[in-house]
Amino acid sequence: MLLLAFLLLSGAPPSDSLETRYRQMKQKDDLEACANFLFDQLDADPGLAVNQEEFLKKALWRAPRTREEKEACYHFLINTGWHLLTQRQVPASVNWYEQAYAFYEQYKQDPELKKEMDFEEYIAKPLGNNYTRVGDFSKAVYIQQRAIDEALAARRTGIIPGLYLNLATTYFRMHDDAALQSTIALGLGGVTAGSLDALPLYNLKAEYFIEAGNTDSARTWNQKALQLGKKQAGASTALLTTFLARARLLNLSGRHRESLYYLREIDRNVAADNVELSVETAIETGNAYLLMQLPDSALAWHNKALHYFRLNENGLFPDFKVTTALFGVATALLYKDQAEAARWFEKAVLNDYYTEQLLPSSLNSNTAAYANKKYSETAIALYHQLFDQYRDPEYLVKALWLTELSKGRMLINEQRRTAHWKQDALLTGNKKWVDQLRSLYVLLAETPEGAYQQQIRQNIQRLEFELNLKERESITLLKLPSYKVFNNWVRTSARSQTIISYYLGDSYSYIIHIQNGVFRHRLDTNTQAHIKKLNGFLQRYFYTGTTAFNRDPGAYYQQSFGLLNTWNPWLAGTLPAVLISPDRELHNLPFEALCASPGQPRYWGAFTSISYSFTFLQNAFSPPVSHSPKPVAVFSFEKPHLGFPALPQSAKERSFLARRFVTRQYEAGLTSDSAFMAALNTGNIIHLASHAVANAAEKQPYLVLKNRLYLGALQYITTRSPLVVLAACETGSGILRQGEGMQSLGRILLSKGVDGVLSSRWEVDDAASGELIRDFYSALSATTDPAAALQKARAAYLEKHPTAAEQNPLYWAAYFYQGNNLPLMIRQKRSTAILLSLLLITGAVITATLILRHKRLL
Repeated sequence: MLLLAFLLLSGAPPSDSLETRYRQMKQKDDLEACANFLFDQLDADPGLAVNQEEFLKKALWRAPRTREEKEACYHFLINTGWHLLTQRQVPASVNWYEQAYAFYEQYKQDPELKKEMDFEEYIAKPLGNNYTRVGDFSKAVYIQQRAIDEALAARRTGIIPGLYLNLATTYFRMHDDAALQSTIALGLGGVTAGSLDALPLYNLKAEYFIEAGNTDSARTWNQKALQLGKKQAGASTALLTTFLARARLLNLSGRHRESLYYLREIDRNVAADNVELSVETAIETGNAYLLMQLPDSALAWHNKALHYFRLNENGLFPDFKVTTALFGVATALLYKDQAEAARWFEKAVLNDYYTEQLLPSSLNSNTAAYANKKYSETAIALYHQLFDQYRDPEYLVKALWLTELSKGRMLINEQRRTAHWKQDALLTGNKKWVDQLRSLYVLLAETPEGAYQQQIRQNIQRLEFELNLKERESITLLKLPSYKVFNNWVRTSARSQTIISYYLGDSYSYIIHIQNGVFRHRLDTNTQAHIKKLNGFLQRYFYTGTTAFNRDPGAYYQQSFGLLNTWNPWLAGTLPAVLISPDRELHNLPFEALCASPGQPRYWGAFTSISYSFTFLQNAFSPPVSHSPKPVAVFSFEKPHLGFPALPQSAKERSFLARRFVTRQYEAGLTSDSAFMAALNTGNIIHLASHAVANAAEKQPYLVLKNRLYLGALQYITTRSPLVVLAACETGSGILRQGEGMQSLGRILLSKGVDGVLSSRWEVDDAASGELIRDFYSALSATTDPAAALQKARAAYLEKHPTAAEQNPLYWAAYFYQGNNLPLMIRQKRSTAILLSLLLITGAVITATLILRHKRLL
């Protein structure tokens, strides 16, 4: 199994005695003895798991044959995973336990061996907990629920409360409160009154209420845990965890010295191999000293937490506790040196980003990206403050860097993952599983709530788990983006366009505006009021028909100008091209439909090319541009199908494109999912003039082809198209997710490698849509700039429709461009070829005429 590069530490060969013994056993082909020998060596020297991991990965030279060999090899795998975990090498530990899981699946048919392998205790518990530690919650829930089901079936009552505790802990990290509470209740339901098995569940209850800010309930459950813990002899992990919760509660109530008493008790009694509790204790101790305004002591304790990890040359390690400790160091440094503190805050945000790249994210799974949003906002705010203090643009670029690192992480991760799929043919190599997953997502969308739908979800979880195990993402994929590259992109890009970035925090909203070497920013404390006004504006003018606009266009002009002035107070002098990175509700706002002057229809998008990005990281690290002209694959919806009416404009669009460009034409209602997915991989421009649905009543957005193509099924595709034009309703609409933006059909195509997507925010008017789309292609063939082509199409529409009612933005502002605005050429139909054909035909006719005339003369 491939492991991540940061885990390859010493690279030193095994010691002579170890190597000698190993060679002797290998020469004798004594696999059982070798596995047992390595097991004992790891127990004697746990550091071998880290320092000699490359050797250990290759130590088993063949598959086991006898039951004894199988048992020895299995124990070697789980022992290596355990020792890596105790040294906080969680990603490496995951890989070894995943090997053990695969081993179990291969050999579990032998009942005696299955019993010896003890799936619930030796695989599900440590592997599920590891998944929770790294934030890969979909896998954690799957493996933990499976362990519970198998333990219940085997009537292993003694282990069941602990399994429920593990699952509840995962739900706690996912912030799924309902699932957390029900799972704890199930765990407590299997515990007899006064049993110490209830203690960890009481602790989790207390921790949940602490996180929720309900300190009264947290104290109640913590007191219950303390009362129960008194029955124990000695300081167990559960009792020490109870002390930790008590320390947190005391810190929250300002009783910091009492808190330190409990923290010292934990520090004295925690087992040497319980690194997790040691790290949490060090972090909470550092927090206590911060609250006591003793930054030197706080700094020492947060640094102590970091010393439990093998940080790389940049001082990073992919673990969320490292991120927390880095934020602690940064906060302590605020008392001494703000510039130095800012550097540590940057490191913490980068570590947060770095850690999340381990997750095999997918839009419809339960995987939830963990984010230190509160601390990220502190870091961003600090760089804004430093810019105000020193007026050095570098500080504002750093603020922009941290802002963009906090957005679109799952999108970047999925783009990286899809690129890997293209290289290793994962999807084609596992076609049976992938086809099953696509079919299951269709069933999930079309099945009502109930037991059958739950069964479908479980099947999806099982297949996604198995497919993710097969991915085995290689070392080279875990990369950090380069600030140097990003900085260069910002300064270069801002010469030809204005770039605007938004971050909507809990306390402030932050706007960064950069153009022609001029750096501006704005901090707004009235965020909630402005968001409320924005939502009211959208509802009034874009989601309830044309009445409000037609009744009083002047009111629209005035209100939209006010919104534009709020979110872009530097409109005067803006370059003719603007790239916007929105956040939260701003993803819903059609900036192009806002008025640049009060009281008159001077729409910003009529004279400014506006494009959007989920994160500027996508733009800064975009792939090289292809300069070869691209044909257009046209999918038109010209006949009624699946209850949807024909779209007359789609026929006009098909005819228009066919006259001017090299096209391949499809009838959308006859196009299978596989044919559409194949077209996405041709490298052609894709033009889809069909129906799409993304309203709240639907479980998943979908495109209408021969069948409904649901967003879930689109997770498991690759694409090579430079541009997808979704000339359909609501293809840019969906569910807003924290830090990720709109989960839409357009977005998932971007995540699969499409450079740019033209999609719609709401239901489009068919006639206006057709007119805009045709003008868009005409402009694109002349400019090769997709965002500028869309601006020219808007301007042309407004010029041809001069009345206020016709210029209602509801008609012409639905379409927007997202992604990398890279130059794109369409393959034209060659007029010279047509002329040549005519000349050849004419020549042939003349020649034939002369020959006939010559014959008659003869």
